Amino acid sequence: MNITKEVIERYHQGLCTPEEEQAVEKWLEDDEEGVSEIAPLPSGESKFKIQDDMWADISASLPQPKQSPFTSFFKPLWRQVAAVLLVTIAAALTIFIKNRSAHQNVIVVNNKSEIFNQDLHERAYSISIGPKSNVEINNETGQFDFCGAVLINPKRDIELTIHGSCARPDAKRGKMVLKKGLQYIALNYGSASQPGEVVILPETSLTGLPPLMQRQLMSQFDI
Repeated sequence: MNITKEVIERYHQGLCTPEEEQAVEKWLEDDEEGVSEIAPLPSGESKFKIQDDMWADISASLPQPKQSPFTSFFKPLWRQVAAVLLVTIAAALTIFIKNRSAHQNVIVVNNKSEIFNQDLHERAYSISIGPKSNVEINNETGQFDFCGAVLINPKRDIELTIHGSCARPDAKRGKMVLKKGLQYIALNYGSASQPGEVVILPETSLTGLPPLMQRQLMSQFDI
C-alpha cells in the first residue's frame, strides 16, 4: 500500500488498522522503499506547512486542559481588589494635590549662602534671592515680605503689597504694580538702630543708586 500523509497522521493518532500500522512501521524501517512509495506532495506545498498541518490535526484531537476552579474564583476577586486600589490611589492623589496647592500659596525662602543667589520660578513671576536675603510671598493675597536684595521678573502684570521686614516687622506696607517685561530690584537693608529704607525700582533705574551699590547689584544679578 502507498504511505500517504493521511496514513501517517492516523498512525500518530493511533487510528490505523493493524495492517496500516504494519505497513507504516515497515516503511519507517525501510528508507529506500518509503521514498519510492510515498505519494508526491501537492505542488507549491513545503514540508514545513505539512508539519504544521499535521500538528494542528494532532493538537485538535488532544484533550484540552480544564480551568482550575481556583482560577475562576480568584479572577473576579482580583478585579475587585484592583478597582479598590485604583479608587484609593485616586483619592490619595487628590488630597495630596489639594494640600500641595494650599501649601504653595505661601512661599518662604531663606538664602543662607554668602555668595550665591537662590532662584524661584512661579507661574506669575520668577525671582532671584540674593545672598543672606529672605522672602515670604503669599500668592493669594500678593503680600511680599523680604529682607536683603531680590530680583523680580514678572511674567504678567502683578500687584504686590510690599513690606521690608529687615528691622521693623511692623513697618507700613505699600502696594506696587510690577509690569510684565521689566525686571525689578527690591532692596531692604537695615538694623534695629538704623531701620533701612525699602527701595523697589526697575533695573533701568539703577543709575539712581550709589555707584558702589550699582556695581554690586549688577554683578550679583548679572545685569
